[in-house]
Amino acid sequence: MRWLAIATLSLLSTGATAWAGPEDSESLDELIQAVEATYQDVQSLGADFVQTTRSAAMGEGDTQKGTVLLARPKKMRWEFTGPEARLFVTDGSQMWMYSPADKQAHVYEDLSSGGGGMESLLTNLDQLDELFDIELLDGAGARQSVALKLVPKDAGANFKNLRLVISKKKYLLEQVTIVDAFDNETELSFSQVRLNVAPDDDRFVFVPGEDVEVIRP
Repeated sequence: MRWLAIATLSLLSTGATAWAGPEDSESLDELIQAVEATYQDVQSLGADFVQTTRSAAMGEGDTQKGTVLLARPKKMRWEFTGPEARLFVTDGSQMWMYSPADKQAHVYEDLSSGGGGMESLLTNLDQLDELFDIELLDGAGARQSVALKLVPKDAGANFKNLRLVISKKKYLLEQVTIVDAFDNETELSFSQVRLNVAPDDDRFVFVPGEDVEVIRP
């Protein structure tokens, strides 16, 4: 699993279904405004996800599943299920990565550096035009979704581009593909997306047990 992609990259696949067609009158500017308006007042988001990593050199890598909670400001909780169960959680100021099998927890105190993180997803979605140069991607699949390519305006961003797939009817997030500087991809496909789920603050706090080794890089 590529922890770095979630830990340090801002917040989707070329083969994803997308909306495009001559009878669709919504312009790119109107679409961006609609997405930003949808997420402007969203304070939290919950979903199930499937993560797939692809190496530019080696091809497709592993696939994992789990659940995610995101909340403003910059809070998140990713729970990976299955044989390689992991927990990734941050309250916006402190970040924990916990492996139950290894009984180890890595903690990071300084989250101020970098070009933004997955914890900023909600903020990114209501500031798309400000943060990115945006292109509407054409697709030959179903017409219920839109696919966007986002190139960061910040030259210091630690990723190359993002691809977002968003449902056209309600503008719910369906997929995020992160492309790093080496063209490696981390694709996150979301289902059961729920807005304003109002999670308790303790969902974004990790307290290691006595048998857990805490590692501070």
